[in-house]
Amino acid sequence: MAGKKKSLHPAFVVTNIKTLIPILLDIKHDEFLHEFFCSNSISKLTIWNFFIGGSATPTDLDAATMKQLDALCCQWMFSTMAKDLILTVLKSGKTAKEIWDHLKKLFQDNKGSRATTLESKFVNLKSTECNGVDNYCDKLKSFSDRLSDLDFPMK
Repeated sequence: MAGKKKSLHPAFVVTNIKTLIPILLDIKHDEFLHEFFCSNSISKLTIWNFFIGGSATPTDLDAATMKQLDALCCQWMFSTMAKDLILTVLKSGKTAKEIWDHLKKLFQDNKGSRATTLESKFVNLKSTECNGVDNYCDKLKSFSDRLSDLDFPMK
């Protein structure tokens, strides 16, 4: 049988997404690292941009492959989430885009209140609560970065 030989999509080669996204997304924390999820390391997987970023539909993929790749994107997201968050998100949709949109809604809709909480933690952090000056500075930097992620940079 002469026919076109199917090649493996590069996304299927990723065996451990945690090497590209080494964080655990948790609803109990005041952060949403959208920029991290869409960073250079993961955006090289162009299929991510299609399912999550809304880029043009790949024309070289059949429907079955697209379905498998959508499931792969879902698996990637679930493997970087805390268990409580997975249980919440499972109810929100079946496609990668639906799950991503739900995550964005969970983490970004209340930016103002999250920023207020973080700013309060930043201002009220005491050096006695930390294990030395380096730890104190690291926590301040972390609060500042998280505030910037919420579009409320520290001045």
